[in-house]
Amino acid sequence: MATRSNNSAWILVVVLAVCLQVAFVFADCKQTATGTAINFSRAYFLLDADMEKYVCNELAGDEDEPVVAAYLQTMTDEANARGFGTGMMKQAITHVETETLAQDPESATIHLKGRHRTCVHPVFAYVASLFRLGQTHEFEATLELIKEEGKWKVCGNPYGLSMDG
Repeated sequence: MATRSNNSAWILVVVLAVCLQVAFVFADCKQTATGTAINFSRAYFLLDADMEKYVCNELAGDEDEPVVAAYLQTMTDEANARGFGTGMMKQAITHVETETLAQDPESATIHLKGRHRTCVHPVFAYVASLFRLGQTHEFEATLELIKEEGKWKVCGNPYGLSMDG
């Protein structure tokens, strides 16, 4: 009899864990203005072309000369001029703190503070921080976000990124 009771407890624990996991997955999928600001910032500093999915149509520019592609090309050219590969220009961000300055259903203003350091490889930033290699720099920015097609998008002039170059 004790074996059946013990099995029932384990089955109950497994079912409860699966239910909680499903709930956490759905909660994590909800897009927020703060989450979009952080994701955009990570992509921006890592020189990830996926940052394009976080910018609004106004900032994205036209198809002939997209702003994100122009920024990535500028960073590649700068790396080449220094004699490095593009990897040396990538920065990992850590210790990100956010503050929502203003938010309504269609727009938000998010202030971010954090640190960034060279990240040739994702493990490099961690190992470099353990051995105190390289430099860590502070960053601070205020991002303007709008809701476009039901998703939060970064607009304005984030980190100096603009159609003007």
